[in-house]
Amino acid sequence: MIKKIIIVLFIISILLIPSIHAKNSNINSEIKDRYSGHIFIKQIFSPQLKKEYDKDHSGYLDFSEFLKLLDENMMKLNFTPAGNYFLIFHNLTIDGRNPIVNLKGIHKYENYSFPMPVNTSSYYAISFNFTFYLNGTYDHTLKISLPDVSGMFSIALPKNDTILQSNLIDSITEKNKIKGRFDSSIIIKFREEYYYRMSIYAYSFLAALIGVFVFIAYKFRGGRVKGIKLLIRSTLRNLFALFIVLTILFYILWVFGPPPQVRVGGISDIVMRFYIIKYYHLDRPWYDQYLNWWHLILTGGITKGVNWGTQPIDLKNAIIVSLTIFILTTVITYFSSLYLAIRKKSPRSLDIYAAIFLALYSIPTFYASLVILQTFQNWPLLYDALVSPTNGWQEGIRIIIASLILSLLTIARPYLIAHSIANREYMEPYVKTFQAVGLTPKRIKKFIKKSTMIPTMTDLVLNFGWILTAQVFLEVIFHIKGIGLILFKGTINGNPFQIQIAIIYFSLVMIAASIFSDIVIYFLDPRVRR
Repeated sequence: MIKKIIIVLFIISILLIPSIHAKNSNINSEIKDRYSGHIFIKQIFSPQLKKEYDKDHSGYLDFSEFLKLLDENMMKLNFTPAGNYFLIFHNLTIDGRNPIVNLKGIHKYENYSFPMPVNTSSYYAISFNFTFYLNGTYDHTLKISLPDVSGMFSIALPKNDTILQSNLIDSITEKNKIKGRFDSSIIIKFREEYYYRMSIYAYSFLAALIGVFVFIAYKFRGGRVKGIKLLIRSTLRNLFALFIVLTILFYILWVFGPPPQVRVGGISDIVMRFYIIKYYHLDRPWYDQYLNWWHLILTGGITKGVNWGTQPIDLKNAIIVSLTIFILTTVITYFSSLYLAIRKKSPRSLDIYAAIFLALYSIPTFYASLVILQTFQNWPLLYDALVSPTNGWQEGIRIIIASLILSLLTIARPYLIAHSIANREYMEPYVKTFQAVGLTPKRIKKFIKKSTMIPTMTDLVLNFGWILTAQVFLEVIFHIKGIGLILFKGTINGNPFQIQIAIIYFSLVMIAASIFSDIVIYFLDPRVRR
């Protein structure tokens, strides 16, 4: 057994080696080049071309003749300002996107004097450093459109890149560098070798990770469990569920759908958009994005984006408020349902509580909240406390009222389960025996309560999902500054950073609640401890 574990750990460590160097850089407020290269374009004015503009056949071009030559033949690069730092280069695209060119890195070179001899070649050249984001893979295409322009072109890409193909004439290629002549257009195909190799290891690591989870699930399947083993199994099961949920969230938000600049375009300007793409590695292959995404989650960096493109949000206060409502609602719901369920009634009598709770359960949360707000309009002080975005004691009142409303809307399920079990327990022979020997009704209810709590707590996790969903509507309608309101605003504004932090919060709450439920059942049910 120990040998098998050592072999598995060794294989995993080998597969993890390429991932150690994944770029999980810390981002500060300074915007630096994400991925940069150097371009040099040299446009040659041949003797044949210059003769066309030598109207007086003097063998020389004067200043006005040469200006006309430039106006009709010089390459148009179409730089467009974007903030104080960058220019957009519309002639050039990389994977169909315009790059960001460093404003300070543009240099022009001229080789002519006046009067200019017609029988010699002259040139006009430009060189610059450029920055761009890629398409989330390792193969890319760089295109420059220069209609009716011919000349020399050279480019130097980062050292980990390899030139694959080009349309240059008489080109000379040296791994990440290429130069040659062009005519009207430039097309360069290149590959990021680091990510090309890393993709092979990424899929291997994914397969190994699935195998490890299958192995753990097999070892902790069924059988008797005690104390620490129950806690380990519950934690592993819930962590695996969390891993799956957050992985699906990552793919929905950052892998599927439109390109990165479209997804974040509505909440930022061009400079901020570039910063966001850099921070989340959206220009890198999915496995690099995935590693960086988990790095941001584990280090808390994932919370940084909640204020991008919006008014400031107090995330810490939002978590405290939402947790308070959730805990208050859960405590009120389950203590009330257990208390009402174990009250002795005839099984044939009408259960007025069940009728009321089922009626409330069938009402949509947002509709019930709106009705309550309309009812409270007759009490201005209480109404203002519910809808005004204030702090202090008014916010506390709003949280308590919201918890009470949420409890009434979600109590039906635990009450019906507890009431059904309690009625069945009252019919059991041991209760008749206790009554025959003179045991007081109060002590009998203690036994009934303990038996009723086990199936009620087993259903606890399923009801948590309904409580969290209804809580979102309450926070929005009562304008409570919690995670539900952040989720709503993120959805309305198309802000993926607010959506992801809200879903991560709800996932963690569900995981913690599930582990808590397993521990409570362990102490309540002696059959689990055997």
